[in-house]
Amino acid sequence: MKKKSAAHRLATLFIVAAATLLILFPLYWMLSTSLKPEAEIFQLPPTLLPETFVLENYEFAWTQAQIPIYFLNSVTYVLGTLVVVLICGSLAAYGMSRFKFRGKPAFLLILLLTQVMPMTTLIVPLFVSFGNFGLLNNRIALIAVYSAIQLPLAIWLLLAYFNSVPKEIDEAARIDGCTGLQVLLRIILPLAKPGLMAVGLSISIWVWQELMLAMTFTTTDAMRPLMAGISASIGRAGVRWGQMNAVGMISIVPIIIAYIFLQRNLVAGLTGGAVKE
Repeated sequence: MKKKSAAHRLATLFIVAAATLLILFPLYWMLSTSLKPEAEIFQLPPTLLPETFVLENYEFAWTQAQIPIYFLNSVTYVLGTLVVVLICGSLAAYGMSRFKFRGKPAFLLILLLTQVMPMTTLIVPLFVSFGNFGLLNNRIALIAVYSAIQLPLAIWLLLAYFNSVPKEIDEAARIDGCTGLQVLLRIILPLAKPGLMAVGLSISIWVWQELMLAMTFTTTDAMRPLMAGISASIGRAGVRWGQMNAVGMISIVPIIIAYIFLQRNLVAGLTGGAVKE
């Protein structure tokens, strides 16, 4: 049994290691390519490690391209969407968690069905509406679209988490003189911090890498987020793979850093509302 158990653990470790290498290899190859001169990128056979390390690709991406503008725009869209979704989602999820009203199951079902709707069905009516109201190439309009798309999922995730918080806590706070809003702000939200961080990180990743809506509703470099800016710049002077991979590394660094610092809260937030005692 011990030998069988040891062999089973060894096989599991091998499979996990192989899967990890398979997943991380594209990231490594992007990093390696970004550090190579143009001539070495097309060298045959290809080199796993750069024979000549260069930083000119990163220098070009950050100084000659519009990457700083795109980067700042992406940060703006992420922060704006986070503020709207977390505030509205928390209020809505808390209300549905603590109060009963007619049509509540149907409302929750409608929220869930919105996530099934293909993104492509929304682009044309939104584009026409924004054009009629002069909201194309507008930061507020794009933040509003992102918020509307992410809000239903945020409500569902926070609802599960709020349901796991005993209602007796609310009742004790009300006895002490707290209003409903004070209960939410001072008690429920601090207890739901892992859930809020999990939802916030999920929203941030989605907004940061979103391309279709950003390409449709922004038309100038001053408004484009990072992914849309990279996509729009590909056809201007051809594809320079070293510079393109350098831009790719710059674009994923913030997400990796955020995940490293918030991974514990992410796991706790996604599993915290799964079991209710």
